[in-house]
Amino acid sequence: MDPFDTNEMKEKENRLLRKIDFKIVPFMLLLYLLSFLDRVNIGNAKLAHLERDLGLVGSEFNWSLSIFFIGYVVFEIPSNLVLYKVRPSIWLPTIMIAWGITMSLMAFVKSYAELLITRFFLGVFEAGLVPGIVYYITLWYRRYDQSFRMGVILSGSSIAGAFSGLLTYAIVSLTNDDSPLKGWQLIFLIDGLVTVIVAIIAYFYIADYPEEAKWLRKEERSLAVLRLKRDIDGIEYKKAREHSFDKVYIVECLTDWKVYISMLILLGINTSVYSFAFYIPSIVNGFGFDEGKMSLRGPFIMSFASIATVGYIVILYSINMNSMIVKYIATCIIAIGASPCGVLTIIWLSNNLSPPLKCNIGVAMMISCGNCGGIIAAQIYRSVDYPNYERGHIIASCFLLAAICLCAIQYGTLIRLNELKEEKKLSIKTSGYKGIEEDKKILSDRHYKFEYSL
Repeated sequence: MDPFDTNEMKEKENRLLRKIDFKIVPFMLLLYLLSFLDRVNIGNAKLAHLERDLGLVGSEFNWSLSIFFIGYVVFEIPSNLVLYKVRPSIWLPTIMIAWGITMSLMAFVKSYAELLITRFFLGVFEAGLVPGIVYYITLWYRRYDQSFRMGVILSGSSIAGAFSGLLTYAIVSLTNDDSPLKGWQLIFLIDGLVTVIVAIIAYFYIADYPEEAKWLRKEERSLAVLRLKRDIDGIEYKKAREHSFDKVYIVECLTDWKVYISMLILLGINTSVYSFAFYIPSIVNGFGFDEGKMSLRGPFIMSFASIATVGYIVILYSINMNSMIVKYIATCIIAIGASPCGVLTIIWLSNNLSPPLKCNIGVAMMISCGNCGGIIAAQIYRSVDYPNYERGHIIASCFLLAAICLCAIQYGTLIRLNELKEEKKLSIKTSGYKGIEEDKKILSDRHYKFEYSL
């Protein structure tokens, strides 16, 4: 009998998980909330007369949004590879301090060029956070424990969207015509300083690995490590940091179709998510307001993306209507549908890539491509389309439909691959790798004992 199947062991596991959750999840959520708030607060700064004060004309504001993602995309993979060699407790707070200082410096830009430079470096420094959090969660949780935790953490984007307007109103209300700083300057300065303060705390708060966590008792540390070793059908994983930069795993990642399908799915989803995050203040203003353990991923992504698509259809249908309520409800439907899709897509891929090096590179590639959606999103909602933004809604909904189709293709393919693995007809392809050790075959997600998450 498996000792993990006893009621006593299950209770110990549950107590351990609650303790780890309480220590890790809220703080990671806070880090992500701050990063998302810092990247999208420029949308609220626009309403606080950023464009007027800097003399932005035409598409200059749109490019100040897009350039963030250029820096983000270029440095996504390098940043994640650094994290693979540097402790999370060092790397994550360090990049936070860097982007917090950059955010604060944005308060003092005097021209379009200076705004572009600071937004670019904001993207560079933020690039490592999301893949870093995903990597950090894999150090603490088993595969099917990760989805719920990452869902909670990445809900920080929804929380940031919900409260950014209130925070902006509170900050801007502190200024008047005689204030030394304008409202948008105060937004950037305060948001940046808060990030730096939290980053300093993070140096001392983040525990790198379960076996080193001082807040766990000795028997709890042993149990945490044992759970990770037994993650998949009793296959023992080495600690992530013990894996070297082996060309086997790097080549596997670069030639794995799952990575590229997931990249395109996230691109479609993020185009919708970021377009709303950036322009929801302007869109709503245009209405006339003043301002688990389940292994299923694909069906939920398709369902939520479909809900968001329905929201776009409703908002497009209501363009010629006079009802602000209908339009506002439609925006809520879009937010409800689109928000969960990103985290589910990230977890879906991370659950289906092994070992950690391959997973780290694959997730970084996916997030890098997905954030190109931010570049697209910044261009599809043009000021000339105000107040209805019909063109932007159509483009965003088409990206979502494409993501749904790709998701269906990947879901069906993974079902078939699992069937083949069950029959032990499919195992790791080793051609081209001379002298590959047996444990490297076992660690790969292409091994027949590795069941793909659906």
